[in-house]
Amino acid sequence: CLPSNVDMSINKIWGSGSNDIYIVGNSGNIAHYNGTSWSKIASGTTLNINDIWGDYNQKTGEWEILAVASNYGTSPEKELLLIKNNIPIKQTLSENVWPLRTVWFEPQRQYYIAGAGIYQKRLLSDSIWKNQALDITEYGTTSISGNSINDIIAVGAFGDFLHFNGVNWKQYQEPYLYNGAYTKVSIKKNLVFALGGDQISALSSEAVILIGRR
Repeated sequence: CLPSNVDMSINKIWGSGSNDIYIVGNSGNIAHYNGTSWSKIASGTTLNINDIWGDYNQKTGEWEILAVASNYGTSPEKELLLIKNNIPIKQTLSENVWPLRTVWFEPQRQYYIAGAGIYQKRLLSDSIWKNQALDITEYGTTSISGNSINDIIAVGAFGDFLHFNGVNWKQYQEPYLYNGAYTKVSIKKNLVFALGGDQISALSSEAVILIGRR
């Protein structure tokens, strides 16, 4: 249970360990747990922060942490935040990038942000995010994850399920979700888990769990 000083919605949780945990939520909310107590972090945005991901940068010897924000579906605004020493720093987004829902990367090797489109960079300092919004999929992307830069999974609206093998993206849509979406995906070695839901009638919906094995 969160203390009253960090009362907020929770969209995603990420941590490097039990004494270094971040939560992100709507209206620009970010909170950090240092192993003893929670504290709010000023994000510099009022957009909903939809996702957060971090990985250890072998080159710098530090954890690199990115978060994406947008009021997806209602506004074209978007933000990419680099969290360094608990200070969010806004990153430049090129004009081709549309609103964002998710982020995944390997430091100094490949960076992915996605939502209305899937975009990539080799280095965070590169000036342009590659791809246009509809280059890889016409559906909204809600979650992206990877084993490595040559083994990446992305999921989204209407059961959209994509895999990148290091050269090409391949799109699958089984099972198709007519009125729903996969909202979270995780890949670990040869196993993939995707979670979501589908509206099966005006009065009922059902949860969907997809398990994939290589």
